[in-house]
Amino acid sequence: MGVQGSSPWRRGLTVLSALTVLGAVGACGGTNDGGDGDVTIRFTWWGSDDRARLTEEAVALFEERNPGIDVVTSYSAFDGYFEKLATETAGGNPPDVIQMDYAYLREYADRGVLADLNEFGEDQLGTEEITPLLATSGEIDGALYALPMGQNTHTFAYDVERWTETGVDLPEPGWTWEDWFDASLELADATDGESVGLTDFGWSWETFQVWLRQQDKDLYTEDAELAFERADVVEYMELLDRFRSEGASTEGSVTAQIDGAVENSPVSRGLAFADFSWDSTVPSFFSVLGRPVALAPMPRIGERVGQFAKPAMLVSVAEGSEHKEAAAALVDFLLNDEDAGKIQGTTRGMPVNESVREAVGAELEGADEVVYEYEELLADELEETPPPPPPGNSTLKREWERLNQVVAFGQISIDEAADQFLNRAQQEL
Repeated sequence: MGVQGSSPWRRGLTVLSALTVLGAVGACGGTNDGGDGDVTIRFTWWGSDDRARLTEEAVALFEERNPGIDVVTSYSAFDGYFEKLATETAGGNPPDVIQMDYAYLREYADRGVLADLNEFGEDQLGTEEITPLLATSGEIDGALYALPMGQNTHTFAYDVERWTETGVDLPEPGWTWEDWFDASLELADATDGESVGLTDFGWSWETFQVWLRQQDKDLYTEDAELAFERADVVEYMELLDRFRSEGASTEGSVTAQIDGAVENSPVSRGLAFADFSWDSTVPSFFSVLGRPVALAPMPRIGERVGQFAKPAMLVSVAEGSEHKEAAAALVDFLLNDEDAGKIQGTTRGMPVNESVREAVGAELEGADEVVYEYEELLADELEETPPPPPPGNSTLKREWERLNQVVAFGQISIDEAADQFLNRAQQEL
């Protein structure tokens, strides 16, 4: 069975600086031949304890079916994961199988850390049944550096029990941003201001992307330049400010405490009824609240929903691995084996193999069933994953969050925030 270890990793080493030291990776991936000709590979990922438990169970089944391969596993929370990975790759010791994030894919691919999965045959690493919406999500300039491990998409998760108690109409597909604003004010009134309708969605760079796509724009062009203008930033920040100032979304002091952990979200703390999220986090809401949440599509401007099928996370093989075939076999098993799919459920989002998804979907219940039905509801409207974001995206995401916060506290104007953001974007891109 895989050996799991999880120690906290300190911040301080940025991904970019560590990878700059790395350059092109050609060293071994840290694997070794065990006794009697056995192969040992390393597999690392981030996630909750629940994801770790189910992943370990799937890995154990893989080892049982592949007695010549031992898998050493490690995981952590998302915080610190890429700092640790950057350190390992900079030292020429990357894991053989790497859970990869869409936002970091291009950075690692550009530095030669990741193998081109096109080198494996369909019998080694099957891709034919991966949903077309995600099939090329790990592709850059014709090379396939990663495959999706799960599908998710944007959503507003809301506390359906508390919402129903207020008597305010529940959200419906097709709601506009104005509909959400009106309902949020009604919810605040129904609780005498103890809870507002929405978490301030300005903390989320991804929500801005949906809003842009609803107007046939996006964050980036194919040439890695901004695909929006200053006027778009100002208009969106004014929308955020209206929600906050009129009591439809959380104020700055509450938003400042958002750290990405579900247990610290305003919904979990009873301070808001709904929160922007990726639908793959819904099981955590169930667990933290101790009751179901429901999912609503993103509010709209026009007919286009603006949502796309996003790889909840991806999986890559290290270019420097000495045992690429064994690594590819593990990836193939996790993505395409029906038994492995049933073990993992939706812990990384909806299965990407269509046959596995159908088999898993038939047995889902509770939170997993909610996610499955939500994605089925949007199946005909979801769009293909846009190309991986350019290096600098992570920095811009953090800058977006910072500027939303200082505007919320009244420290700078929206015009000043727009100028600061565009100046930073020019530096990063």
